[in-house]
Amino acid sequence: MFSRLFRSRSEVPAAAEAAAPVAPAASGAAAPATPPVAPLTGEAQRHSFVRREPIVNRQQRVAAYEFNLEARLASRLGGRSAVVQRSLQEALFHELALASGESGVLGQRLAFVPVSPDALDSAALARLPRQNTVLMLALPPDVEAEALPPPATLVRLRQEGFLLGMYVPPDKAALAALRPHLDYVAVDVAAFDGERLRNLAYALKTVDGHTVHLIADNVQTADEFNLCFQRGFDYFQGRAVSLKEAWAPAKGAASRMRIIQLLNLVRNEAENKELAETLKQDPLLSFRILRYINSPGIGLTTPVSSIEHALVVLGLGRFYRWLSLLLFAPQGGGFGEWLVVEHALTRGRLMELLGAGRFPPAEHDALFLCGSFSLLDRLLQQPLAEVVGQLTLPPAVKQALLQRQGPYAQLLEVAEACESLESARIESAAQAAGLEAEATNRAMIMAMAWANEVGELGGSDAL
Repeated sequence: MFSRLFRSRSEVPAAAEAAAPVAPAASGAAAPATPPVAPLTGEAQRHSFVRREPIVNRQQRVAAYEFNLEARLASRLGGRSAVVQRSLQEALFHELALASGESGVLGQRLAFVPVSPDALDSAALARLPRQNTVLMLALPPDVEAEALPPPATLVRLRQEGFLLGMYVPPDKAALAALRPHLDYVAVDVAAFDGERLRNLAYALKTVDGHTVHLIADNVQTADEFNLCFQRGFDYFQGRAVSLKEAWAPAKGAASRMRIIQLLNLVRNEAENKELAETLKQDPLLSFRILRYINSPGIGLTTPVSSIEHALVVLGLGRFYRWLSLLLFAPQGGGFGEWLVVEHALTRGRLMELLGAGRFPPAEHDALFLCGSFSLLDRLLQQPLAEVVGQLTLPPAVKQALLQRQGPYAQLLEVAEACESLESARIESAAQAAGLEAEATNRAMIMAMAWANEVGELGGSDAL
């Protein structure tokens, strides 16, 4: 299982070349299989940063992300020609397509992509992966009937494999006309009172036997979340389900402290015997390492039945990486914990990708630790300085985490900024680190996809 994760992380140079971080791409780099979208120029090229926002399901797990272009750029260019607006839309398609894998933008997760009606025939749209990609129609509230996309276009897109959705509220007539073609409808919660939300949810879910999944958008408070949950909404998006909201600590803090103890022992080059004795103090950790070492992905012909033998087979380097990932396995909390874990892994992988052209391979693990450990305060519900004080870490990692200085500090700021919806912060951090929008976007989406894979393969039930 984790052999797949280690293999993907060990391929940082290849992934970094695809993401085009820091250093310019080589002129001999392989061209994409399909013709590239015409690149943006000038202001649009400099500022087209892609933002992401998590969407959780009724099981309170991150089920999807919505991607959109940096809002300040959209408003900056809002009064300009339709050609520029089309270029911005195609830039989003372009970035998502370049960063996508064979299984879609985010693997099994849904990727919600806002589109305007006139972009539905874009050649750039054809480059997006179909699997789990939801094209969300963004229409003005007073849209006229003649401005709606033709039904034949919507039928074609669904036949091609895309899922379709729409943001509400537009005009009621527009919603009624398009509903038979929609898989998802995102409702701005702030635009409706409780009774109207109930009526809208009932109407959307029960017409003509056609199933539509409802997204509660712009959910600001826990009360709004609970109201929409009771009204039967399937997905939830907004401040109330963001990383910024408080969440109760999980019950697995003691296990995580044991992992931190083991990480310190490995960094201090402890003997296998001492490591094994520490592992044996936690039966669950002992079970997990034996299950991992005997998994088909490791490829052993003879089963390993002792902790000491497992450590010999793994080696200290691989054991350390295994522990660092295990530290971020969710322990059964709500969506808050899962979101913190996913953001931590994404930060680590993003720093690794962006730093691959700037730092030697020997420092890639340190970059990963710097990004992922930057959220240990949220995960352990302790001040970061106290947590870092319990860890034996490379000096550059400590310097970045505690002082926001040193060689890793700028990339850590980029990783943190990419989680925000503050477009000015993303742009400022990337520019300070010498990163172009395209490189930052691509590495971010690749890091998200990797973190999603870790979540699917390395969750608490799988480890």
